[in-house]
Amino acid sequence: MKKLLLLITSIVGLCFVSCGAADSSSGSSASTSSVSSSAEVTQTKSTDPAESEKSGDSSEQTADQNSTATEKDTLVIYFSRTGNTAQIAEYLVELTGADSYVIEAAEPYTDDDIKYQDDNCRANKEQNDKSVRPEIADPISSIGSYDTVFLGYPIWWGQEPRIIDTFLESYDFSEKTVIPFCTSGSSDIATSEKDIAELVTIGNQLKGRRFTAGASKDEVKEWVDTLPLNNEKAEAKLLISVNGRELTASLADTTAAKEFAEKLKDEPVTVTLSEYGGFEKVGDLPWPLTKSDEDTETEPGDIMLYQGDKMTIFYNSNSWSYTKLGHIENTTQEEIKTVLGEGDVTVTLSLK
Repeated sequence: MKKLLLLITSIVGLCFVSCGAADSSSGSSASTSSVSSSAEVTQTKSTDPAESEKSGDSSEQTADQNSTATEKDTLVIYFSRTGNTAQIAEYLVELTGADSYVIEAAEPYTDDDIKYQDDNCRANKEQNDKSVRPEIADPISSIGSYDTVFLGYPIWWGQEPRIIDTFLESYDFSEKTVIPFCTSGSSDIATSEKDIAELVTIGNQLKGRRFTAGASKDEVKEWVDTLPLNNEKAEAKLLISVNGRELTASLADTTAAKEFAEKLKDEPVTVTLSEYGGFEKVGDLPWPLTKSDEDTETEPGDIMLYQGDKMTIFYNSNSWSYTKLGHIENTTQEEIKTVLGEGDVTVTLSLK
């Protein structure tokens, strides 16, 4: 009887051990491609070879790529082996509010893989063969929602690592602005910039920047401040579709104009304008805007906010108190008058 009880106890004990092992195993999930938003941080341990770099951990909490914030238009992509490139990338994310993605090799690089003094080390062989394309672990599924891409890497043997070439050839950059940045003890960025430009078609490749190990956030900010990152946003135009024609207007630097642009980001708006006074077309907006009225002598082409919730397009002059929304560009007074026509007119407003 005692032997039977001992046997039963042993079997039950083994079952508990097996269940515990199964739970432990299921708790370790396979890695997935991820993009981190600027409000998050990704747990990575990355290092750059053959640079006088100290390895270090950068803590970030990753977000699955399928739930990335689509409202952002800038992405910081980088490959790092000792942490220096990762540090510059983190500064860029903080300074620009961009999302980030870390390029990781399917076969991670070891210390032996990056020994400069060993002609037979993995990185040496790769850098001496321009056809080599190391596989990327968990590639990002798409970069389509981003307009601007910062691309960071260490300099290996005077060039960008071959895994950067793998990445570049995997996506369409023909309508992207690409800004390279690198870390290096002494080698310049120029050769890698040339290689990147010749490898794939890039819409607009801006001049990059080389940073040394331990570069400060202030150094990175000084560089970022010289880049034309926000020109497209600052130069947003108002598109007015009317009577089969399209008129383009610049937006004024007023609170109302900024609110107007924000409203039009969601969807185009259709407004009916009525003839008034022989000098303007005026109609109700679907929402009020913040007034900052000033006594104004209008000009043909001016677009004004009237009484906080009405829009007027002038084809002649008038003196009154208005808040400026914008001005129709490259169109004469007669053209504006002809396009608007006589009587009531329906216009569709959108951002260009």
